[in-house]
Amino acid sequence: MDLRLNHGINEEKINKFSAIVTTDKFSYAEFDSKKGIPLNSFTHFHDSYEFIFPFTTVPLLRHHDAICVGEVGYCYPLNPNVKHGIEFDLNSSLVSIVVETNYLNKIKKELGYEDKEFYHKFLIPSNLYNNIWKFKITEDESIIDDIVKLLIIEGMKEDNNVSSHEALYFMNVRESMKYLLKNYTDPDLTIEKLAEQSNYSYTYFTKVFKKFMNDTPINHLNKLRLSRAKELMRDESLSLEEIALMSGYKNNSSFTESFKRLIGMNPLVYRKKYLKNSNFWHFVQ
Repeated sequence: MDLRLNHGINEEKINKFSAIVTTDKFSYAEFDSKKGIPLNSFTHFHDSYEFIFPFTTVPLLRHHDAICVGEVGYCYPLNPNVKHGIEFDLNSSLVSIVVETNYLNKIKKELGYEDKEFYHKFLIPSNLYNNIWKFKITEDESIIDDIVKLLIIEGMKEDNNVSSHEALYFMNVRESMKYLLKNYTDPDLTIEKLAEQSNYSYTYFTKVFKKFMNDTPINHLNKLRLSRAKELMRDESLSLEEIALMSGYKNNSSFTESFKRLIGMNPLVYRKKYLKNSNFWHFVQ
C-alpha cells in the first residue's frame, strides 16, 4: 500500500502538496498556502488513519460527517473509511499525517486503547509538534513510534468531549460563511449583520446556522478570530493586546474571555505551553 496516495483523491491533488515524506507505515505531507496554488475542494475516504494539523485557519473542514472550522493549534483525527475533506478551495496551510491501520491498531492495543476510536479534535502539545518537525527534517523512522503514541494518547483523552454528528447543508448559510471568512477580523461585524446578509431573520439565521455548522454563529465567529490569534502568537514581537485587535476583538479583555471560554486557558498560558520552544511552527514562516 502506498500511503502517499491517501493525502488526496488523485495525483493532481497530491502533487500540490509542497512536501511529502512516506515510509511503509507513516506518511507526512504539508500544503503551503504561500505557494499560491489552491487545493480544490474534495471529499474522500481511505483505509488508513489520518491526522490533520491546520497551520492557518481551514475555513470549512469536513470531519467525521460534520462541517467545522479547522482551527490552528488543534489536530483533527480521522478513523479509517470515514469521509472527510474540504468544502471550499484550500488557501490555508496544513499538515496531513497518514498512518497504516494495522500498525496504529497494534500500538493502540499496547497502550490499552484497543476498543476506542478517534472522534474529537485535540490541542497539540509542543513535544508532538517537535517530533513531527524532526521527522520532516531528518526522515528518521525511529521517531515514528513516539509520534504515533502521542497521537493516540492525546486523541483518546476522556475530556475530548466535542460532539460530532451529521451537518445539514443550507446555501444561504454557506454564502454567509464566505462573507464571514472575508470579514471576521472586522471588530464591528455582528451576527445581526450576518443574518441580514443571508436574508434571514436573526432568530431563523441562528437556527439554521447551528444545524449547518453544529455551532452557534457567535461561537463560530470567535473560533475564526481565535484561530487567527493563535497564528499571530507565533510572532513573538506582537503583544497579546496587539493580537487581540488584529484578530477582530475590540479590546484585550473580550479576547481573553473568549479565549478562556473556548480554548480552556488564558492566552498567555497557551502561548507559553503550546508555542514556546516548538520548532515545528516555523515551517510556515
